[in-house]
Amino acid sequence: MRDDNFMLTQTASDTPVGRLFRHFWLPALLSSELPRPDCPPVRVRILGENLVAFRDSDNRVGLLDAHCPHRRAELYYGRNEQGGLRCIYHGWKFDVNGSCVDIPTEENGCELAKSRPVAAYPVIEQGGVVWVWMGPPERQPAPPEFDFCTLPLSHVYISKCLMKCNYLQALEGSIDYSHISFLHKESAGGADVFGIGELIRFANDDGKPTISTTPTAYGMRIAARRNAGDDAYFWRIARWLAPAFVVVPTEVGNVCRANAFIPIDDENCWWYRIRYHQDRPLTKSEISGYSDGAFDYAELIPGTFNPRGSRENDYLQDREKQSKSFTGIPSAQLQDLAIQESQGKIHDRSLEKLVKSDFPLVQCRRTLLRLASELEQGAAFAMSSDAGLFRGKAYAITRPRDLPLEAILDELQFD
Repeated sequence: MRDDNFMLTQTASDTPVGRLFRHFWLPALLSSELPRPDCPPVRVRILGENLVAFRDSDNRVGLLDAHCPHRRAELYYGRNEQGGLRCIYHGWKFDVNGSCVDIPTEENGCELAKSRPVAAYPVIEQGGVVWVWMGPPERQPAPPEFDFCTLPLSHVYISKCLMKCNYLQALEGSIDYSHISFLHKESAGGADVFGIGELIRFANDDGKPTISTTPTAYGMRIAARRNAGDDAYFWRIARWLAPAFVVVPTEVGNVCRANAFIPIDDENCWWYRIRYHQDRPLTKSEISGYSDGAFDYAELIPGTFNPRGSRENDYLQDREKQSKSFTGIPSAQLQDLAIQESQGKIHDRSLEKLVKSDFPLVQCRRTLLRLASELEQGAAFAMSSDAGLFRGKAYAITRPRDLPLEAILDELQFD
């Protein structure tokens, strides 16, 4: 088990799960971090690699090795001008593809530049995200067709938040459906503090959900059933998409939700949170609620992606407010951060004492281990190559007790 845990949590380029991640398109940064052509570049660290992102004069995004190949100066300090990023040390200039287009210190600089590229990764922009392909060039698939990627940007709100822990414990928090009845529990006097409706009400009433999982072509379907009165059940039916994406259940007709947990390195990750509505633009009140740290969002330190609550200040826990919420921590996201970071930088799963309701976590781990092992053994990897696998919503829905799950899935056209 300890060996499995080590394998699951290591994501560098020379590790099995690191290579698995590199066979998927991954969020590298928000498009809004590069707000206009020729704006200042941005440091990016992903899967343990240090990179620099910039938007050129033609609005194209480049994602390059962080260091100039000449003397290894950091390109982040460079000048973004006239179609490329120019190193301020000796003036070498690179375009979005990593090609060196100018070496001004040499008489034959333009000719010499052709043989001095900097490493660059392919990127695409969709859904308000800059996506990167870090895998073998010959295996690069079409970009994933998540529902939010196909919508007008007015229908989508995306944020990200730094988590100081390994990606896997962050991901597991998003597919653990028994914790909702406790970590996010509210008292009768604190109804719907987090703005997520029936989810909290039924989770408060029934802390023992019946949970089932089904392997799928994209990863796993998770169904959690709770009592909803004497004659109905409340169902949460979610999608986990390998390696680290979760489409989160929401009530039919409401704003949809998705999460992505992308390794910065083995001890830190980005939590991307996506809110979207397929049929209308998001309202001003919805957007302001997300951006201002209301609803179930953690408040961020202005100008950063760092939450204001942290281990250093006990995640803003107020013991007096535990009469209103189970934790006294002021948002659902910050509650998740507190618990997942409290497990340590890299959680040691060999010490766990699991129970039946943890089965989605077990299945997720087994699937990641299997996929990584198959990839190491040279098996053809098809999961990320089918862009359509990434489509589809998740649902929170109340239905009569005598209606089986299969009938509900047929009704929702859930594949």
